[in-house]
Amino acid sequence: MNLKPEDIFDLLLQDGEIIDPDQGLHCHGSLAIKNGRIAGLGQDLPGEAAKVIPLQGKIITPGLIDLHCHPSLGFYGRGIPPDEVGLNAGVTLLGDGGTSGAANFHAFRKLVVEPAKTEILCFLNVAQAGLISMPEISSLRDMDVDRGKEVVEANRDRIRGIKIRAIQSLAEGVGIKGVAMAKKLADDLKMPLMIHIGDPRERMEKDWMDDFSRQAVSLLEKGDILSHYLTWEPGGLILKDGTIYPELEKARHRGVVLDSCHGLWHFSFTIARHALTQGFKPDVISTDMSIPNILVTQSLPVVMSKFLNLGLSLEEVIATTTINPARVLKEEERRGSLRLGMPANITVLEITKGDFLFGDGKGRGSLRGNLLLEPRMVFQAGEMKPAYSRYHIPPLFQ
Repeated sequence: MNLKPEDIFDLLLQDGEIIDPDQGLHCHGSLAIKNGRIAGLGQDLPGEAAKVIPLQGKIITPGLIDLHCHPSLGFYGRGIPPDEVGLNAGVTLLGDGGTSGAANFHAFRKLVVEPAKTEILCFLNVAQAGLISMPEISSLRDMDVDRGKEVVEANRDRIRGIKIRAIQSLAEGVGIKGVAMAKKLADDLKMPLMIHIGDPRERMEKDWMDDFSRQAVSLLEKGDILSHYLTWEPGGLILKDGTIYPELEKARHRGVVLDSCHGLWHFSFTIARHALTQGFKPDVISTDMSIPNILVTQSLPVVMSKFLNLGLSLEEVIATTTINPARVLKEEERRGSLRLGMPANITVLEITKGDFLFGDGKGRGSLRGNLLLEPRMVFQAGEMKPAYSRYHIPPLFQ
């Protein structure tokens, strides 16, 4: 049989377990790639391939997306090398969580974003200099909304939202007005606002930061992002006794995106169990990866594994790291799905079974589980690279 060139795929990922929450797919089959795009999906695909990769026992998913991390080595002292937490870990798209602001976004773009092999989209911090000097906002002098608007308009190809941290320095120096200014900027630009909650100090009884967070979260609307909703810190909306402030439930009903956003200080197994028991599942799972938390967070697949062992289904965990963040970033036409014609951004995972120990950092908790999601390879526009979770026994009770 003489095949025409158009009948020959460049690559065939053969006999894997296909999971694509965007299309509601969970089936056994193969995926074909041609010219960097998905050219076939299913069983018994017609035609041949120049190269075949057998994937029995492996999982084929849309390319993973880490919505909130800090891939900014060389620009920010706590930044992590982009490709270390990106393609090397099976992640095809990184969302920078406000590392830079209006005064230094251009430098961040030129020094970090454009040279990285892993694609990076950004949330612009309302603090003029981003996170270069922390705390980043102590007075209105640290904010320049007009300049922020100009920077976003000139960089809409890379900037997909606005970021503010609702921490104690903001509360004391500017108050809720600062959050309102950030929200108005996001609304004017027709972009989502990402709010960080949780202050890295010990919680006091009836902590006043809780009240500030409750006010701040009440300003969020559909499509805005609540980062660290599983934090145990002051300003967290879920208490260690299981109490959940009503503002969190109201936000969820309004369509606010709940992002687990791990980090070192901002995630607790205790809080996560309370949340999941009461139906507050994450819409997005992200790492908040930076140098201080890499030993605990390790990679996006490791963080996904924590939720898998906490009781989320495999389909839910994959949805929170593919189509859900793609929609937040307005990238669902290019990412987060295995639909025909989409760029071939694909992650191949394997569920490994054993005795695994996971930590939550400053939350001082640990979790033993028997499942680990291990990335085996990743495809960016059809180009294959090896990938690894870098799982190791974490340092506990830091």
